[in-house]
Amino acid sequence: MFRLPKQSKPDRFSLRIAKILDPLAVIPWGGLAVGYLGVPIVVEYSPISKENWFVVQDDDLKSAIEKLTSAGFKPSSVDRSPSPEVMAQLSNPQKVLDEINAEWKRFDQSCAIFDYPQDDQTEKEQELQVILLRASFARISTGDASGSSDKKAMKRFETSGNIHYPLEPALVESFVKAAIDEEKGNGFTECFRAITCWIEMMNEYLEVNNDILDDCQDEQAVAWFSRNFGRIHEAKHGPTDRRI
Repeated sequence: MFRLPKQSKPDRFSLRIAKILDPLAVIPWGGLAVGYLGVPIVVEYSPISKENWFVVQDDDLKSAIEKLTSAGFKPSSVDRSPSPEVMAQLSNPQKVLDEINAEWKRFDQSCAIFDYPQDDQTEKEQELQVILLRASFARISTGDASGSSDKKAMKRFETSGNIHYPLEPALVESFVKAAIDEEKGNGFTECFRAITCWIEMMNEYLEVNNDILDDCQDEQAVAWFSRNFGRIHEAKHGPTDRRI
């Protein structure tokens, strides 16, 4: 697939959730965020199985949960079970499922998960879910220029009402910091791999260059990106092919 044009208006999922949560600030994350920037993702079939991730400030999470519940969204959980065919072959399927969920422990402790209302036939048929994620997990905030040495020089979000789409520097920085936290707290988990997948897709499809975090004052984040995707990585493995 090829890079798509950057979207000029909010996606329908973000519009709906933002309207319900108004006036709370809503930051699309994961597939919705990279898709907005031009990564060719069909949200319903994204690598993170049918989940629409939205970041809210930690202090707003309780209010956001109440607003979604009042709008008919049902508190739920992510079903990470292998296919029935695979489960049937396992000697201890519950143990396997527990091990899978353990790889998302920090994530699950930092979010609230909802199923769409029963009368939303399309979303229910596709088994889509809404995930409200704490900003402290995603390491992103609309009120934080997050260490830019020149905050006026770097536009970090595109805003439409209470929807704030992170632009490339803010989103890469957010993913990198979240990946570092996950690696420290839980190791190289499936959650860690999911986050780094978004970075890789941005690196390939959006022509994210090695200088993307040069204005970031978090030396650990800069070093991690350089080692895994940027200058140090390319010095060892050759330049990234960004011709997609």
